[in-house]
Amino acid sequence: MSPDYNIDSMYEIRKFLWQGLQDANLIDADDYYSDNLGEAINPIIPVQQLAEMNQFLSGKTHIIYDKIGMSYEQNWLICCEQLLFTIYSTDFAEINRIRNYMLDQFRRMDESARDLNYWEDVSDKVKFHSIFVADISPTSPSEELQGFLAADVILEVKYSRITDANGRFA
Repeated sequence: MSPDYNIDSMYEIRKFLWQGLQDANLIDADDYYSDNLGEAINPIIPVQQLAEMNQFLSGKTHIIYDKIGMSYEQNWLICCEQLLFTIYSTDFAEINRIRNYMLDQFRRMDESARDLNYWEDVSDKVKFHSIFVADISPTSPSEELQGFLAADVILEVKYSRITDANGRFA
């Protein structure tokens, strides 16, 4: 069987974060319901926003994400990445609540990874070893979106993919 290259630590953390923000009552999925699509849109979206997303997220709090691969350690089985989440909102307090949630959820290194590994919706092809908050920027007026404020949260993630006998992704 060939490997599924769609599996990515970033996507697993995105799913986990979206569920966590809803469970903590910080974001209400109903606020992102689209009549056109007949479902709620996940407001945690990739860095290359589509223009069509503006109609669904206009004036609403949302998070843009991207990742940076880091050099591998001596153990090449451990993948190292930094994930950048930029929180956009017109409400300073809302940014602060989301930032505080992310700090609380992801500051615990091994325990943060454990929580993700035990989460029922995480892929069984990924094993997280460590997640921690590498940096948090101050909230400031957004340069990209007029009328919005923005703050960055950078996570450092160490994880493994399940591999075959040759060390390739299974």
